Amino acid sequence: MKYISQNIRKQLTQFSLFATMSIIMFAMPMVADAALQGQAGNTIIKNTVSVAYNDVTNAPQTAVTASVTVTVTTVDSAAQIVAISPGAGISTGSTADTYTYAVTVRTTANGPGTTTLAATDTTGGANLTVSATGPAFAPGSLFLGSTTFDPTDLNLAVATTVANLATITIAVPNDGGVPTDAAATGGATGDNVINALAVGDTVYITDGTTYFGPFDVTTVTDPAVGAGATAAPGSLVLTNNTGAPIAFTPAAGWMIVESQTTNMTVTQGALTDPAIPTPWTTTISTTMGGAGPVISGTTVVTTATQSSLGVAKYVRNVTAPIVGAGALAMTINGGNTYYASGVSGKPNDILEYALVITNNGTGLAKAVVATDNIPVYTTLDSGATYAAGGGVGAGTEIFAIAQDTSVALPTDVPLTIAVDTENGVIASGDAAGIAAGSTMSIFIGDTNAGATLVGGNVAAGAKYTVIYRVKVQ
Repeated sequence: MKYISQNIRKQLTQFSLFATMSIIMFAMPMVADAALQGQAGNTIIKNTVSVAYNDVTNAPQTAVTASVTVTVTTVDSAAQIVAISPGAGISTGSTADTYTYAVTVRTTANGPGTTTLAATDTTGGANLTVSATGPAFAPGSLFLGSTTFDPTDLNLAVATTVANLATITIAVPNDGGVPTDAAATGGATGDNVINALAVGDTVYITDGTTYFGPFDVTTVTDPAVGAGATAAPGSLVLTNNTGAPIAFTPAAGWMIVESQTTNMTVTQGALTDPAIPTPWTTTISTTMGGAGPVISGTTVVTTATQSSLGVAKYVRNVTAPIVGAGALAMTINGGNTYYASGVSGKPNDILEYALVITNNGTGLAKAVVATDNIPVYTTLDSGATYAAGGGVGAGTEIFAIAQDTSVALPTDVPLTIAVDTENGVIASGDAAGIAAGSTMSIFIGDTNAGATLVGGNVAAGAKYTVIYRVKVQ
């Protein structure tokens, strides 16, 4: 009787994925353990001896038989990291900010089993303290199926091209009823699952070095083992949905291996200097069977950025221009010069304050709200006077004007404060009243929805200016 050799040879596969970019890089080093070749785990090796004989009268008698069954063992092998997505340009925005990567994993084992994923962070320099919240996977383990071409498969040694949207049917060894699609035990024959491969799974066909696919599993035939001399093979129908033909010539021992995607979340640490974007490295590893081999060194580099808002306050006397110190010329409301100090005023003079808010960091500032009290000895002033050169319609009760001065063509936006009809994409406002001591709240930044009374987003390098007027009592 001819026996099938169970020698399993390991092939060394190198998967490299590197994207040259300014903020994120992928590095896929040489895989420590590649796809195992040989018979699939859970394959039933079954043979039956039959002894024929005649009785003393030379009459044929019923043959006597004896059978023995051996099940092939799944050999643990660490999975490959196939891809990390999305691609270039990934950065977080502030301390404790998170970003989620999609990590695609492909088994290299000869049978089904659980692949466990882990990751660690290392700092990119002295400017960054790595977050105490380490990278995490959800889920942290994947149950991946794997099988081989059955020796009876009609595709063996045949040059095969599977067109886009076309299918290929492959005979695969009977798994004896285990496992299910998500666990090593609990399956049954006829459950439309073979070696944890089920309808809807994504698989590749491989010789251990080259991977053809991906294919979608569209049909699974899972027959009973039977009482005969052999274990009847099952079959998989695979569909090519890649958009292009896939060509290969399969041979005995070729495998069909599953691929799945899970999410990995990284958390930014603290930057010492928010103005310096700093990368950190997350190293991903996979294990199978607990004590199985580990593929380490698969890395993704994320850049930490952080917002750093600065605010400055200036004033000018609108009624009787007075030159002070620390002059700042601005284009808002038609263009005027404001001063950091040295401005004086008389009763009934109109003073105009300017708030300049700048994001001096490298990350996005969110929920930005400025609060300012109406100064003692003054009342909040409104009127059509803002219309002069400012593009604001006359007759509108205007208490303040906001402007995003970081854009090429800044536009003045009136803030009615009490009515709140202004465009919240740049700013909106609210005030407790117009008397001295009343609190004004200015909601600044891009809110992405034009909402009012909502603190918005201020991008790195952006500058927002808000002016308002009071009347000296």
